[in-house]
Amino acid sequence: MVTLSGELLGTVDHLVETGANDVLVVKGDRERLVPFISGQVVVGVDLAAGEIRVDWDKDF
Repeated sequence: MVTLSGELLGTVDHLVETGANDVLVVKGDRERLVPFISGQVVVGVDLAAGEIRVDWDKDF
């Protein structure tokens, strides 16, 4: 998973289903919880490259 600015956040470990929206659990230099909100947070999924591009602050 990478940010819009190209910073690597890590690899999606698993998905947690919640009442409001699903949450991606990302393992990298630390664990991050990123909401799977298509078009807002998740802006692109490239299956061939194995990449999810997100509008997310690396420090969050």
